[in-house]
Amino acid sequence: MDVSTNIDLASAIALVGVLVTAIMAFAIAKVAWGHRGHERLARETGLPLLGKVPMEAVYAAIFPIGRVLARIGFSANAVSVASLGVAAGAGVLFATGHFGAGAAVAVLATLADALDGIVARESRTQSRFGQVLDTTIDRYVDALLIGGIAVFVRMEVWLLALCIAALVGGFMVSYASSVLRELKADDSGAPMRRAHRVAYLLSGATLVPFAEVALPHAPLALRLAPVVVALAAIAVVGNVSAVTRLLRTARVPEPKPAPPVSASTLSSIAITTDRASGRIDTIVTRERLP
Repeated sequence: MDVSTNIDLASAIALVGVLVTAIMAFAIAKVAWGHRGHERLARETGLPLLGKVPMEAVYAAIFPIGRVLARIGFSANAVSVASLGVAAGAGVLFATGHFGAGAAVAVLATLADALDGIVARESRTQSRFGQVLDTTIDRYVDALLIGGIAVFVRMEVWLLALCIAALVGGFMVSYASSVLRELKADDSGAPMRRAHRVAYLLSGATLVPFAEVALPHAPLALRLAPVVVALAAIAVVGNVSAVTRLLRTARVPEPKPAPPVSASTLSSIAITTDRASGRIDTIVTRERLP
């Protein structure tokens, strides 16, 4: 194996080790002190077969880091922007075929994306701008990660098409969620949310170095089989989820229009002047004609 393969394999092994350690620590803490759920994960659905355990373990591991960052004065928006820069580095690594190292860097980007919310809540600096910035950066991070893989497989047309389908599926799931929230409709239990997409994508990328070691002379699609399966799941489940949820919006009852104003209602405008401040106040009153 060459040096780059060794680096990717070492990165993949380290990621697996860190995840296993986090899950074991979470399990021990759960037994010792009981389960302490986080509000941030309450609306997330669990991963197939694994449930919420991996997400809860990772969140529990990074929560103290976010609290420390908030106490020393780090800005949540700065953490968000930093995650975008780290994701760009991961995209470059994916584009050059370094899936193990790319997965490790991408994990840092996604952890930073989770940290910004913790920092905002702990420092009580939540804002509308921060929410918009976070959501916008999430979309760019998704595009950078899958876009990097697309650049690497660009010579295989069907793999490139699969990357595009996965990217569209992820964007459409987010769009469907926004539409349902705007209509104040129930959106609980929807599959392939961002946490799921990230988990599948990074799990697949982490396993690629093992497949490359096991099948060094196999076709590209077989060597990339773990991430290909992840992209296929995101593409199929994501697009189906988005379409079914958007169709569900057609069954959301339309708001009842306000009752029309009777023709017998007269609106009169009285203008008063506050002589002390020089301010003019406009008062609208309604009188019913006999």
